[in-house]
Amino acid sequence: MENTFQLDIVASDHPFFSGECEMLVFRSSDGEHGILPGHETMVCALDSCELRYQIDGEWHYAATGMGIVEVTGEKVVVLSDTVERPEDIDAHRAEEAKQRAEERLKQRQSMEEYARSQAALNRAMSRLKTVDRLHKRGY
Repeated sequence: MENTFQLDIVASDHPFFSGECEMLVFRSSDGEHGILPGHETMVCALDSCELRYQIDGEWHYAATGMGIVEVTGEKVVVLSDTVERPEDIDAHRAEEAKQRAEERLKQRQSMEEYARSQAALNRAMSRLKTVDRLHKRGY
């Protein structure tokens, strides 16, 4: 069995990454998933999260929006509305978006408005987590 698999990460407006990968970790509505070579075939929803993937023993990080993950044989495709590298995230804007979403969640809202506010909060939190990791690593 190979110790890598083909990983394609695609944002709605651009390809983000394509290459061999040792492990992929992401969050979906039913929890965190770890994908290794030879993983069983599956399709699941991708939550706004910090996506992690390992290449040559080194972890790489990205903040993603909502999307899907398809695992087939020795290939994994991640399709997301947004994918951002830590160095491309404006931490100040993400913090402001988090505060706006938290404020909206305190207000009386319809179910649809609440879901949109919660999604905005999740996006902001994943961006902040990803950029925070960048600063902790000293980049």
